Amino acid sequence: MRIKPFLPTLAATLSIALFLTPHSWAANKFKVLHNFTGRSDGGGPILFAALAMDAKGNLYGAAGGGSGTGCFGWGCGVIFELKRAGNRWHESVPFTFTDPNTQGTPDTALALDRQGNVYGGSQNGFLLYQLTPGSGGWSFNALPVYGTNIGLIADAEGKNLYGFWGDSVQELWQGSDGWNLTMVYDLCNGNNCKHGSRPLVPPSWDAKGNLYGTTYEGGFNYPQCYCGVAFQLTPNSDGTWTYHRLHVFGTFKNDGRYPYGGLTVDASGNVYGTATHGGPTQSGTVFKLTETREGRWKETLVYGFPNDRNGFAPGGNLVFDRSGNLYGTAGTAACNGGCGVVFKLAPQKNGTWKYSLVHRFRGADGEYPNGLTMDSKGNLYGTTSLGGTYNYGVVFEITP
Repeated sequence: MRIKPFLPTLAATLSIALFLTPHSWAANKFKVLHNFTGRSDGGGPILFAALAMDAKGNLYGAAGGGSGTGCFGWGCGVIFELKRAGNRWHESVPFTFTDPNTQGTPDTALALDRQGNVYGGSQNGFLLYQLTPGSGGWSFNALPVYGTNIGLIADAEGKNLYGFWGDSVQELWQGSDGWNLTMVYDLCNGNNCKHGSRPLVPPSWDAKGNLYGTTYEGGFNYPQCYCGVAFQLTPNSDGTWTYHRLHVFGTFKNDGRYPYGGLTVDASGNVYGTATHGGPTQSGTVFKLTETREGRWKETLVYGFPNDRNGFAPGGNLVFDRSGNLYGTAGTAACNGGCGVVFKLAPQKNGTWKYSLVHRFRGADGEYPNGLTMDSKGNLYGTTSLGGTYNYGVVFEITP
């Protein structure tokens, strides 16, 4: 019997009916860099998306609403940029979407290449665009390939782009005849989706050039749970890729289910991620995947969320600092289920991990936190999709 999964939504993933009084966590320095107004600066940063950071430390993101231009007066969305000027940050809008027919509305995370071009998807993935900076402003270029509603990631050279098109991983590259798509691997072609189905976040890289990803559904080895897959794709010398299924979720008691975040690889090749469901209290997990001597992969539970005000239903990506600590975002019972937290998991000498709160959102400083980005100094950056002064979300900085 196939269990129909519950796909988290803006309200449902981070919500619970229980209300508890919020508490301010002051051990870390938290700063709101920008409060979105819903006007020319945009509003409502894309759910679960992490900010893109260029070589100079500037931050870029997409907001699917606001600007007040087009789309029945609400605004079709913007690409926003934050630049540091001394100890302050300045938000600007290099591009405003105004035509839903030719530009769409931005709805994915962004990717940057080494030339400073920005790539993303819009209009529920039907359009794929490139934004190019110039002396006269940023120019919009609709790419002549059908789009992806998940987002892209650039390779190590910052030249070619990779992402999910439906249930397949593909490479987007520019040749002498223009832009082209090349199939990397079709996850769900003729195998009953045992290799995964319905990816929701872009893939990620390790230092060796291997691709990693998760799917929200698929697996099929265990008919009682269609709870998602973690996988690895390794490049071959002939240009092909080899698929390795790392884990099928929901395969044992307290296993995580339905991953809604990408995979993060440490320096030793261990793989970490989150699942919104499952765990000891069915409130989500942080998991670790380790390759054994036999070439198989073993999953261990790093943390099972306890379904209380300190976090549950984690989503988005995890990031490492130089000390090996993991950071991520999750929902909470505060603010009627909306505010959320930034959490930290610190490895202990006995092999366990210590969970602590880095910041608890209270509504006025943001609500519904998305994915995290870390700079070379260990500072964390992110957005919330709601909350802040005007309830259109914020961009924040945390100095641990």
